[in-house]
Amino acid sequence: MGNSTIPSVDKISGSEFAECLGRYASCIEAISESKGAKAGQKTLAELDQYRYGEALDAFGSGKVKATCMGLDDVKTLVEWKLRHGKFRPALMKLVSSNDPKAAQETIQKAFKLYQDKSDVSAALGILTQLKGIGPATASLLLAVHDPENVIFFADEAFYWLCCGGSKAPIKYNLKEYTDLNTRAQAVAKRLGVKAVDVERVAFVLMRQPPQDEEKQDNKKTRVSKTAPKTEKADKPKAPSVSDAKKPAKQKQPAKRKRSGALVPIPERLNISRTWTYRRLMTLSTFSCSDPISLPQRFAILKQKLVSGREDEIVSSWQRLLRSLEEEIDSISSSDSQRIPVINYADINSPRHVTAFECDLRKRGVAIIRGVVSRDTAAEWGQETLDHLASTTTPAAATEDGLHEVYWSAAQVKARAHPNVLSAQKFAMSLLWKSKDPNAQVSTNFPVSYADRIRTTPTTPAIPIITTRSSETAVRARVDGGSVERWEPDGYGGRSGTYSEIFNGSWESYDPWESSTRIKVTSDLYHGAGSCSIFRMFNGFLSLSDTTTPDLKVFPELKLATAYFLLRPFFSQQSDGSWVLIPDKKEQNSILHGALPSYAQQITNTLHPHLQLDRSLVRLPDLEAGDYVIFHPDLVHATTTLTSPPLQNQDHHGHAASFPTKQIIHNHTTTTRDAAVYMYLPACPLTQTNALYLCRQRKAFLLGYPGPDFDSSHRRSHARHHSHPTLPTTATTMTSVGVQDVNDAGGDDGLRAMGLLPFSEEDVDHHHEEEDPGRSDAERRVLAVANAILFPDLYDML
Repeated sequence: MGNSTIPSVDKISGSEFAECLGRYASCIEAISESKGAKAGQKTLAELDQYRYGEALDAFGSGKVKATCMGLDDVKTLVEWKLRHGKFRPALMKLVSSNDPKAAQETIQKAFKLYQDKSDVSAALGILTQLKGIGPATASLLLAVHDPENVIFFADEAFYWLCCGGSKAPIKYNLKEYTDLNTRAQAVAKRLGVKAVDVERVAFVLMRQPPQDEEKQDNKKTRVSKTAPKTEKADKPKAPSVSDAKKPAKQKQPAKRKRSGALVPIPERLNISRTWTYRRLMTLSTFSCSDPISLPQRFAILKQKLVSGREDEIVSSWQRLLRSLEEEIDSISSSDSQRIPVINYADINSPRHVTAFECDLRKRGVAIIRGVVSRDTAAEWGQETLDHLASTTTPAAATEDGLHEVYWSAAQVKARAHPNVLSAQKFAMSLLWKSKDPNAQVSTNFPVSYADRIRTTPTTPAIPIITTRSSETAVRARVDGGSVERWEPDGYGGRSGTYSEIFNGSWESYDPWESSTRIKVTSDLYHGAGSCSIFRMFNGFLSLSDTTTPDLKVFPELKLATAYFLLRPFFSQQSDGSWVLIPDKKEQNSILHGALPSYAQQITNTLHPHLQLDRSLVRLPDLEAGDYVIFHPDLVHATTTLTSPPLQNQDHHGHAASFPTKQIIHNHTTTTRDAAVYMYLPACPLTQTNALYLCRQRKAFLLGYPGPDFDSSHRRSHARHHSHPTLPTTATTMTSVGVQDVNDAGGDDGLRAMGLLPFSEEDVDHHHEEEDPGRSDAERRVLAVANAILFPDLYDML
């Protein structure tokens, strides 16, 4: 059914058409002013002047000129397209990768064919041979060449001319465009106007539709009784702060209990939390350097993993040890130069991205510099320190400076910031791919995960006290569970995420394959602070300048992963050689460094071939606004100024809250005294992540920690420290809520927090010219996510 407030294509009069066309300039100016522009960038209004002014003057004769449109002209038009419609971060990179000479020749060939035969379809077919140029962008180039007869394949034009003013999914294929152009020519002929005018009128009608007087009056009446501002009719209203304070009058989608959620039960895996806790209490903290025997079922599990593949696994182990030795020799001589770095301003530059992609794929860790401005990040850092100083109790920070704060103003603003979301999209889309084209995972719609704040003193004001000061062993860890990596109910065993490694071909293992990971359960034992969401990258934003970052990494992702997974199957002989535990002798139950409900521990004693004292590389200096990302399987370690032994770590890579007296230091008050880090993992949209997001949204509205952190001893503490809507006794506490998310990140920020439905029309823009085959799978992800988050608005079927 069409939109009754929008004049139909068949009935719009000449005067109505002229009135709408006259509103185009003011419409663009208003949108341009609201969007703004970064330093050095043209505004939408300036780009629009080029699109409908300079470009038409230069190329709009409908005839092939001696000076044909070149690649730089195409890039400017593409920039206009991205600012005028939906922004797709990968499109400009694809278009820029064309050879300038070949691009100009292709464009000239297309225009020549169009001039000779007036065949729009054939001309578009030639233009789409260019990288990044699909039917929509090809139609833009042809519309500039012949503005009188060819219309640009814009969403607004398609909605008005082909859908009666209603928004509907667009496939951006040639069949749809042919229908669109035919309808545009019909209305242009009837009214005696140009195709370019039809295009602009459609934009005005869809962006600023007229409303009849009765509806306008009713709308004003409703607004005056309820809220100070209105929402578009076709966009579901996001929850507001006032809504959250009136649960009796507002249906909260997040409160609906949904059946079918996959919640692992430790008891069905034949290990109880009682056993785990009892074992841990004998160790005080999980920093034991000796192998730990697990229940016998783990020995059976190990035997099944190697059965029938013994020779292949032994051979792969030998190749692995040789490769490790060579790589560690190289790592130890280059230190932090192994960490790939890219400026945020260059993430659309093919020249910079190509080298960065190659390095990140191998290393598993990188730094994106200047994701937010240095001043903004430093302001957030000071804001965070002020918040901690005014509200923190002695129980607030763990031994390594981790603070149980989740919804401070700085955290909410950073998670919703457009540059942070853009950087996460860039990083996830750059490397993560799925071998299953139907895998329901989307890297184009980041999901916010409410994690904590970490501070470390730049100089210790009080000597650091440690109960084991004589211990100097290097300890590292891997996040995302521990024993789960070998369990079929965790990472899938021999047919799951690490199938190539367990089958004796670690070289074929792809750590960036996503389809197997969306099925993973990395927290089978629900340990304190274990992570139940799928993270493609762990990450943190630096909120201060740091000359000695305390994160060290093993910058060889695939080798280290293969090693710690295969290590439990081998034992060292008296002569120093390493052999697979013989068939006649059953595998033992030891999974070196792995213990249920804890992160994977990596040590020199348990994992000698990793040579942690040589292979762990410190990050280079960081400035406020730099974003550090690393693969969830990366071996890494957090150190302090005096390098005390690392304590037990949760599955996030943070210290777990155990009653120890490891480190004592005073609170700092400025970013000169402390390094401040905000944990910001990059998480894609999946069904599992949408389920988590639904629960996290409820926690946000109620002022509680996210589901992974919520326990009875943390709830009251978190509410005292930082919550979006409930009263607080802290006089300096800044209350944050839905409006703050909207102010910081607009619609994208709200969607990342589950506060606004995902828009399926965005799917087509993401895949229109990159990978059209992914559109259907991604659209299904969005449909499922919307049904989970907004069941009253969307039907799961």
